[in-house]
Amino acid sequence: MAAASFRTPGLSRRTLFRLAASGLSVRLPRLTAAPREKLRRKIVVVTLAGIRRQESFSTDGLRNIPKLALELMPRSLFYPYTLNEGVTSHFNTISSVLTGSWQHVDDWGREAPSRPTLFDYVQKRLRLEPVETWAVSSNKQVTANLCPSANVILTKQLLSEAIERTILSRVRGRRLESQAVLAEITAFLQNETDEIGGEFASPSTIRNPELRRILLAGIDNFLSGPDPPASGDELTFFVACEVMRRAAPAVLLINFSDVEVAHNGPYSLHLAGVRRVDALCARLWEFIQQQPEYQGRTTAVFMPEFGRDPDGSSTNGFFNHRTDSDSCRLTWMMVLGEGVKEPDVVERTVRHIDLTPTLGSLLSVDCDQAQGSRLPELTS
Repeated sequence: MAAASFRTPGLSRRTLFRLAASGLSVRLPRLTAAPREKLRRKIVVVTLAGIRRQESFSTDGLRNIPKLALELMPRSLFYPYTLNEGVTSHFNTISSVLTGSWQHVDDWGREAPSRPTLFDYVQKRLRLEPVETWAVSSNKQVTANLCPSANVILTKQLLSEAIERTILSRVRGRRLESQAVLAEITAFLQNETDEIGGEFASPSTIRNPELRRILLAGIDNFLSGPDPPASGDELTFFVACEVMRRAAPAVLLINFSDVEVAHNGPYSLHLAGVRRVDALCARLWEFIQQQPEYQGRTTAVFMPEFGRDPDGSSTNGFFNHRTDSDSCRLTWMMVLGEGVKEPDVVERTVRHIDLTPTLGSLLSVDCDQAQGSRLPELTS
């Protein structure tokens, strides 16, 4: 998916990001968040949009995921048969994962999940502040309604209008004002606008004004640096790392979705998205190991939301994720870190909805409205 809602001849995506970044030359002060009680254990859940087994954990697919297969899997609890029995849309799938119950609400995120999420459970039962629960997403279908009690950053929304207005300024011959672009990006992060033709069902939600400024300072450094992001997932990766660095939440959801370029084709771009997310997962796990707040205390989960339709289907195969088939419903899950007693491959079939009651048990929280079952291989 493009970061803006239009195409401009002669300008690559990397150039678009650089143009937006040019408005970020003014450094904001780095502030420190107020001290607070923290949980010892941390949970990071990474959903990877729609990736088929044949492009990942298959004989031919392993070439696309060398980091996941060769570096991370040998250290993990690996569930090769992880089933999505619900609605194979992005918002419904992630809602199902987080509630531990199959959800069927609006596909575009205009409704909240019908049962409590893992964020709700840990906030209410452990009496945690909202700063302890965050979601960072590349996908515009994953709206702030996913986790009404948590902080939610929609990273493509963060930049889309700033990029559009920057391009329009150049096209109309107006001088590009750094402060004006900075104000646009600030407005996005501070939840002051949601325009761009109503494309986004909700704005981002960042509840602590001080942390908003802290995150802006970090994004300033990244976007104005020598190698700004060339994709939504690269931006999401950076923002998620900034959230961990600055806020160190107890529970963090990260959603990567570059692979969803498949809806527009071609196949080569979809494969590029798979390879990019493979590299980002490895970088994310390495980052976690380097952070004092997370090192030795974190259970991280990597899982596709679903597969994609089989080749030869009426929905054009990899383009979509609509069929009631193993190609679409059967995926995999990888768990690393503190909750893993020893690396293993678990051959039995598990379900997406088993994850939240399992993670809840790691945090000593009873997710009593979840329909899933705790996975006994993960230790509490």
